Amino acid sequence: MPNSKTKSEAGLLVLVVFALGLLVGGVANHLWGARVWSSQGGPPPRGMGHQPPPPMSQVLGLSPDQQKQWDTIFHDSHPQFEALDAQRNDLHLQVRAKIRAVLTPEQQVKFDAIVKEQDAHGRGRGPNRGGPPLGGDRAAGPGQHPGPGF
Repeated sequence: MPNSKTKSEAGLLVLVVFALGLLVGGVANHLWGARVWSSQGGPPPRGMGHQPPPPMSQVLGLSPDQQKQWDTIFHDSHPQFEALDAQRNDLHLQVRAKIRAVLTPEQQVKFDAIVKEQDAHGRGRGPNRGGPPLGGDRAAGPGQHPGPGF
């Protein structure tokens, strides 16, 4: 009987040591990973929490006057970016309409379903990214949306 008790105590001791090893190893891995990632300036691995990078103006150490000029440049450029986005969207619609025009009616239905799915999930580069999906099985006319992503 004493031999059986000794075996169970030894087994329990092995189990406790194993559990402590896992715990200490996990903590050490976490601390080491945090130290390595912070020294490399890269993002921490998943699960360690991610902080977005600081704004470029902060990284550059802009003075208040420079920050004001920086903000003005971006503010003044915004309408130009919007115009370019509109041009890109118009071109995208034209490309979709041309693609749709070469498809059979059965292929158009499939095409419309694919692009509608992409719109619904915000994928693709279509004009309706983030907006209400259009498309369906109707033919796209000028200014109409045959579906996103293509």
